[in-house]
Amino acid sequence: MPGPKNKTALLVIDMLNDYLSPKGKLYCAPGRAIIPNIKRLLGLARGREWPVIFVNTALVDRKDPLAEKWGMHARKGTWGAEIITALKPTVGDRIVDKSTYDGFYETDLEKILRERQIKTVVVTGIHTHVCVLLTALGAFYRGFKVVAIEECMTTDQPVNHDTRLPFFSTHIGQLMKLEDFIRRYF
Repeated sequence: MPGPKNKTALLVIDMLNDYLSPKGKLYCAPGRAIIPNIKRLLGLARGREWPVIFVNTALVDRKDPLAEKWGMHARKGTWGAEIITALKPTVGDRIVDKSTYDGFYETDLEKILRERQIKTVVVTGIHTHVCVLLTALGAFYRGFKVVAIEECMTTDQPVNHDTRLPFFSTHIGQLMKLEDFIRRYF
């Protein structure tokens, strides 16, 4: 359950040009639909002074696990690895680069959350069945409470999205509708 402003963080996962622009290397057209929902949630979270952390694929080497699986994309320092304009970070937001599906694996995400004494993470972004799910699972494994917002995550593989959604509530934490989450916590 989200707590006071200093105990809850919003994670925005992989909302990058390479995934969300039609010119991107791994364009996920359904991802465009969740942009307004995440933007709304960003405004509310910042208004409550919750830490906002963008957890982004930022590949540097063709041997990075994601590059080996999907080809080189979201190369660190390029347009493809930039957060889409509609969700640009503001002062105080943090950016964590990752080279695997799990935003905790070999990153400083846990350290950032522990330094802020975060107890709950709210997960959003793409892709539901890999990066969002495995980052949520990484949070769960480290003792954080996890809330996933249904209308703030998606993938271009509807079956994978639909079959993974229940896992958030049955095995990791809570799965909430955006409006329910807003009514309850804002």
